[in-house]
Amino acid sequence: MSELKMQSNSQNIYDNPEFFSAYSTLSRSQQGLAAAPEWPSLRHMILGSSSTTLPQSRVLDLGCGYGWFVRWARENGASYIQGIDISEKMIEKAKSFDKDAKPASTPEVSYEIRDLETLILDEESYDFVYSSLTFHYIEDLARLLRQIHSSLKKGNNGSGNGKLVFSVEHPIYSSPVRPAADWIDVKGAGEEEEEGKVWPLNSYSEEGLRVTSWLGTDGVRKYHRTTETYVSLLLENGFVLTGLKDWAPSEEDVAAHPEWSVERHRPFFLLLAAEAR
Repeated sequence: MSELKMQSNSQNIYDNPEFFSAYSTLSRSQQGLAAAPEWPSLRHMILGSSSTTLPQSRVLDLGCGYGWFVRWARENGASYIQGIDISEKMIEKAKSFDKDAKPASTPEVSYEIRDLETLILDEESYDFVYSSLTFHYIEDLARLLRQIHSSLKKGNNGSGNGKLVFSVEHPIYSSPVRPAADWIDVKGAGEEEEEGKVWPLNSYSEEGLRVTSWLGTDGVRKYHRTTETYVSLLLENGFVLTGLKDWAPSEEDVAAHPEWSVERHRPFFLLLAAEAR
């Protein structure tokens, strides 16, 4: 596996010490998949209703971060798992969880520091590719999807085809420009009506770069795409769509976490599953 000799303007915000320190305080950083509310939906996309493991699968995690999914795949039957991230600090953190020696029977795990904008993957080398909240940082997503498609195994007569499951910030969440992406307080029409919140949906069809402030750091670069564009990019690059979910917390989620109630007003994540053909 190697990288193309091309220029990339990828932003490695996670190696910013202040940003990385703030990121480490998030519950999903500290508790992993158990603290990611969208994980049960992603897990169902990965395993479906007929399987509970990834038996003897070769798995790739793009934007692996702390390696939470890598460890989950290892514990659920994968034979080989590779985690890739642009951030040296992320890879160091992922490796720190695996610093203790493992039994010889433990599946092989490897981590690499690579830029997804220039990544080249070996053909038909994986059964499954996963990515969590990473693709909205990628400028040339079409190129990356072509690499992923090439790297996934292709079965005979439609069986045994490799799969891709990923999540991104939902386009409704990522689209606002002016006003910026944040809740707006509104008053009810009558004196007795409670105040509420609305999301400032604007610039939805104007795809491209969004520069935001997150975790106390200004200038964080992300790329807004419509839901249609995400689906079209998959179809145009050899995939068949097998799952799509506008993820927002359920009523049960809100009952357990009342602070999430406002998130019921708009989807927070877009989850997609596809098969390479």
